[in-house]
Amino acid sequence: MRRFVAVALTCALAFTFIGTPTSHAATIASSWPVGKAPFGLAFDATNGKVYVANSETAMPDGTGRISVVDPATGTVSGLSTSLSANFVLVDAAARRLYSSNTTYSAGQSSVDAFDLETGLRSSSVSGGGLSLALDGASGRLFAGGTRLAVIDTSTFTVVGTMDPPSPGGAWFGVAVDPTRDRLYLTDSNPTTPRLFVFSEHDLTPLGQVPLSGVARYGLAVDANGKVLVAGSDPNGGSFPASVLDVIDPETLSIVHTTSLPGLAAGIAFAPVRGRVYVSDMSGRRVYGLTEGYEVAETIERLSFTPGQPLFHSDGRLYLPNVNSGANADSTLVALDLANHAPIFRSMALSPTAPRTNDTLSVSADAYDPDISPSISGAPVTLTYEWSRNGVVLAASGATLELSVGGNGDRGDTISVRVTASDGQLTSTATASVVVANTAPTVAVSLSSSAPKTNEMLTGTALGTDTDGDALTYTYTWRVNGVVMRTATVTDTTDRFDLKAKGNGDKGDVVTLTVTAFDGAGTSSPATASATVR
Repeated sequence: MRRFVAVALTCALAFTFIGTPTSHAATIASSWPVGKAPFGLAFDATNGKVYVANSETAMPDGTGRISVVDPATGTVSGLSTSLSANFVLVDAAARRLYSSNTTYSAGQSSVDAFDLETGLRSSSVSGGGLSLALDGASGRLFAGGTRLAVIDTSTFTVVGTMDPPSPGGAWFGVAVDPTRDRLYLTDSNPTTPRLFVFSEHDLTPLGQVPLSGVARYGLAVDANGKVLVAGSDPNGGSFPASVLDVIDPETLSIVHTTSLPGLAAGIAFAPVRGRVYVSDMSGRRVYGLTEGYEVAETIERLSFTPGQPLFHSDGRLYLPNVNSGANADSTLVALDLANHAPIFRSMALSPTAPRTNDTLSVSADAYDPDISPSISGAPVTLTYEWSRNGVVLAASGATLELSVGGNGDRGDTISVRVTASDGQLTSTATASVVVANTAPTVAVSLSSSAPKTNEMLTGTALGTDTDGDALTYTYTWRVNGVVMRTATVTDTTDRFDLKAKGNGDKGDVVTLTVTAFDGAGTSSPATASATVR
């Protein structure tokens, strides 16, 4: 698999596709460690185990490895293959596992058979190396490679071979339709891409179908016998012109074409979801097609390059992470295909104790759990609803101006509800603060700055309160610094009679200090003075 994976990794970051009917990502529900560059997958419907071909795992003795993942228990074990395993196939009825293996450096290939119950390798033959297809009823296993190998599963011997049409080429994709006695092959020819049709029974040529793109492993037959070929744009690059061809088995003509930009790694059927999944290595995504083969959703922003997809009976889509490189082990991941509402990381109001004229701001951070939280630019939109004492306000942004009449005064509870949406599902978070009191301000003046000894001196207070609260005033009269009288009243004026003994003789300094109180806070004092003449 080294050659295929290398091509995919070259293009993995070069392409961004926007515009499918629904674009989202899926949550990685589980992951398990497997070997290097996993690609082909198979699962046993009897026990739910998933078999992973680790295409770049080679032991010192030249053998390879299949990782055996049990999702129910989380355990990972292994099987030893005769060469590095590229593809695997489960024959649940016969309780067998087949692997197609190669060692490119030595030009060797093989197909192994394992007992599913014991895990023991029962047989091995030369040939194969690429895709596998099985007709269990007739006991025939087909293995692609530099030469097609037809294997009798009862004796596990090669009973037929067929060279590819081009010297030095290979049969990449293999699929069978036992009902029609059809064998379908692709050869990945970049100049004249074709689907080759043969009799499954004796390899008699039945026809060829010119394809819209270069077909590798994106080959499958649906329940109605239609042939699906996910071919890549022969111009390479980010493969923008790649398509899925749907071929009628009776006329061997293309009856439907769907644009699928990217480099297809494989096709998986999910009839319980009404979906056909096609993994794209170059765009790091998975297309979800309807049963009419139109794109209904695109699972995007995968943090890894996906290999062949597998839809498990547990309702999850399994994908191998093939982009680890030759010197590192990798993972098998299970995607939860359901969409999930955004999650709030944090939410806070500032300032935490706002006053009437402040600008109140909300800071909310939400992400889509169907996208790795480490990936920036997650498509979550936020909307805001402000309220005062439970009554919704007109403001709709991330800030609220408390200076606007009716938006909030001292003692009011201001709340904001933030809604995060991924375009399909929403979640909300709320935060509240109580508007703090703003202390009043006051100024004071005297009716005369040079009153006569027998005059009535009047002090006038000018108080203001941002919150609009009623004010009371405390008047403190001093003569030469000695307090002579204090009064707390709601009046904005107070009088001081200089005729009274000690209240002021010629040359005395009379000082008035006033503070205003709004029921919660007191102003700074204001002072005015007069010298008696």
